Amino acid sequence: MTEPGTVGDSRRPALISSALRSLAREYRDVVDVPVIPFPGGAGIHDPSGSFVWLDEQPERLLGAAIALHLRKGTDRLDVVIPEIHRAIAPAVARRAAQWDIGADVFLLEGKTLAHVDPAAAELERECDFDVEAFRPVIVEAGAEAVIEHGVLTGEVAGLEVCRLVFEDDWRLRVGVGSQDREAFHMLHGDAPALGSLLKVVEFVQAYRQPSADPHPLNRLSPERWMRSSFLLTNLAARGTTTQMPGVLPRGSMADASPAFAVTERDENRVLYAFTTGTDLGAVVDAADHAEWSAHETEVREIIIVVKGNNRLPVLDVMTQRSVRPMRMVSQDELVSL
Repeated sequence: MTEPGTVGDSRRPALISSALRSLAREYRDVVDVPVIPFPGGAGIHDPSGSFVWLDEQPERLLGAAIALHLRKGTDRLDVVIPEIHRAIAPAVARRAAQWDIGADVFLLEGKTLAHVDPAAAELERECDFDVEAFRPVIVEAGAEAVIEHGVLTGEVAGLEVCRLVFEDDWRLRVGVGSQDREAFHMLHGDAPALGSLLKVVEFVQAYRQPSADPHPLNRLSPERWMRSSFLLTNLAARGTTTQMPGVLPRGSMADASPAFAVTERDENRVLYAFTTGTDLGAVVDAADHAEWSAHETEVREIIIVVKGNNRLPVLDVMTQRSVRPMRMVSQDELVSL
């Protein structure tokens, strides 16, 4: 059961609207302006500015706040982060500064707003295990070994099919996602990972191809599938192209999250962010990635790659306000670059 006052509480949207209205009156002298809710937050917009509360994944929902600010044509953007997201608030402030808009981020402490200063993104966490003790099994089974933020997984066309987890010791568990891994372990116990993984890889490969019939396996992790396809094209051969993790660790496989790759071409580093085209958070993820100190050289351009022509018009508007050069292309357009 959800505890009262938590993000999932059915009363929370009404509480957010009431709190935001009071804050706008006290801190911005804004009254009689309606609160406009949106998934994960709410906003008050008048010509002087947009006053937006981000309640779920604020580091990504910032994209929706920027889009609303630009659509409404307000003078500035002020973002309110509730106390439950204190830890991520400095990252939100860092991301807000990567856009050519007047924006500030505030943390709600009790009934008081405290200005939040940006904090630099942390580097990737190192692995706590011997990668080479497990990588050969993944590769021999026909999957790609991927390391992100200290986590080793095996992927088939961008879809996770195994993961190294620590139980009483480090073990390679087979399955598409955590629930599938758990079910697979219940059915097969500690069967040799290679034999089990070979079967799963073969099954997944049949559905992770463009000609396959519709199936849940070809609807998961579409962004990473796009990146996988890109890395196999001739375009990747024109320079040195590698995939990179996101600045922040991945959440659930069901969560939208862009997949990144970088290309070194003519001594310039280009960052590619692959997304479905309807994810506003992908654009702020990409802008943040370009500033990440994990890049060995400066990112000269950010290219947002969307699936087909499936993109929200506001995304094109947002790319024009990025501090660092950014543009949006479809998968088909990417081939001709």
